[in-house]
Formats: sequence, C-alpha cells, structure tokens
Amino acid sequence: MSLKDFQQTTALGPDALFMLEGATFDTSPGGRHRPKQIVINALPLTKVPVAMRRMGWHTSAALMQRWFDSPGWEMPEAWKTNDGQPAPLGLSNAHCDESIVKMSWAMGYERCQAAVKEAESRLTTPNAVKRLRDLLREFGWKEGDVVSLGSISHSAREMDAFAQLNFTTFGGTEDPLDDMYGALGAATLKVGVVGQTFTKQDPETGKIRNYFKVEYAGFYIRDNYDFNGIQFLGIWTEDKVLTKNEMFRAAIPSGQSIYKWANDEFALVQNYNFRGYRSKTSMGGDYVIYSDILWRKLDRTIDLDILP
Repeated sequence: MSLKDFQQTTALGPDALFMLEGATFDTSPGGRHRPKQIVINALPLTKVPVAMRRMGWHTSAALMQRWFDSPGWEMPEAWKTNDGQPAPLGLSNAHCDESIVKMSWAMGYERCQAAVKEAESRLTTPNAVKRLRDLLREFGWKEGDVVSLGSISHSAREMDAFAQLNFTTFGGTEDPLDDMYGALGAATLKVGVVGQTFTKQDPETGKIRNYFKVEYAGFYIRDNYDFNGIQFLGIWTEDKVLTKNEMFRAAIPSGQSIYKWANDEFALVQNYNFRGYRSKTSMGGDYVIYSDILWRKLDRTIDLDILP
C-alpha cells in the first residue's frame, strides 16, 4: 500500500467494509514520527471465515459460512428470551443447525469442562426437581407409578423437549480469542437425564417415597447465531484477527492513530456489517445452534418428594 492521503475505495460489492474512514496509521509503533495517512482497501466481509480457517478456527468458520450461505432471515428478538424461545422440535432445518458444534470439540476448552461440572451439580436443585416432576407428569406419571424418561438415542433437540432439567452459561468477553470465542462467545450448556422412577419405603416414617434413578446425564450446547444488536466482533485481516493486546494498542477511529500491522489490510467488524450484507444481498440467515450430546453414565438418585 502506498503512502498517500486516505481515499475510500469504491465499487467493491456488498460485502466490502469501509471501517477506517478518517483514521491514520502510525507507521512507527514508538510514536516518534508523525503518522502518515495511507490508502485502505476495504476488506470483504466474506473473507472473515477464510481468516478463521487460516487460524485453525474451523468450527467458527463453519458456523459463519452457514450464515453466509443461507437465505436472508433475521431471528426475532423474542427467540432470545426465556418465554419466547421456540419449541425445540418446532424449529425448521432452515432455522436450526445440529451438525456443526460437537461436544468433543467443546470439551477441549476448560470453560466448557467447568460448565459440564457445574451443570451436573445442578441436577438435584429445587428447580431441577420441579422440572423433573413436571416432565414426568407430561408422560402420565402419578405418584407410585414407574415411568421412564429420556433415551440415549435422543438428539439434543429431543432431550431439550423431553428430558432437560437444568442449565448453566459459560463464555464471555474475558475469554481468550480462540475458536470457541469466535463460534459461541457466551453460550448455554444444558443437562438432561435418562432414567426411571421407583418407590421406596422411608425407614423412619414408613411412608412410600418417590424417586428417580438417573442412568445417564446428557450435556449439550444451545446457542443463537445472529447479528442482532450492537457488538464489536474484532479487527480482522485476510489472515487473522488482531489479538486483544494488539486491539488495545489500536485506537479507532478518526483523529487517532492505529498501528499498521505489517502490510495487512484490515477492518473493524461489528454486528451491523452483517445486517448490511443481508439487506444488500438477501443472504445471511440467523439460526439456532444445537450441539450433539456428551453422555455420562451416572449412579444418582433424585428424591421426587423433596419438594412440598
């Protein structure tokens, strides 16, 4: 790139980013020389998943590529609320992906491992017991009956509908920039159960109590892949995203200096860029993510009569 007055590039198509208008590059990181303005060629938005693949962020790239390849559709904000979430089995294939995110991949990250441990600890909370009783009653259970719940043949969506008891969240802005950060950011990890009810006489009172024998716990991720709202998604080149330290050193935008990273062209990427791409191309479809299920065999009993 030649050193000259900044000029905005034109006619680059709907996925071009023009994020650095009025910005300058400090070509001397020590700041000893006066910054010079240079020509910035816009970075096409569709090159972000290419950069992800080059960094080894294969899950992030696959999720974003699916968005680019889907007909334009904006997820309703109500879908992101507890009361407005669509029924798991009511989702169309166009609005749901069950194939990209794998728990074997997610468990390679300590924050997901910690979430699984936390979710398992929540199987016997009052909310989980109430949820379990409600699910059993939907299957016709009455106190004293023997009813089975869940199946290890279930998909995550089926577990979500029929046997999910509790959840936890993981991920956030303090996490390192890695494939999980790019793919999910903050996400929900849910836990469901496979097992059967039984009864047992209380040795102290002599009364018959109702229990649920957990045979397996299933852990899975549910998330929304959308670009609603305001969110900063990083500073990207064709090969990578700038690290947090690099971004901290970069002051954006106008009137301030940003460092020139080698000879890379780069752009500040935000949610509204993707919405703009959708409005211009009629492509870019939001969707719900379900992972596969991590199964763990458990030997745990839940007291169904613990609640009043």
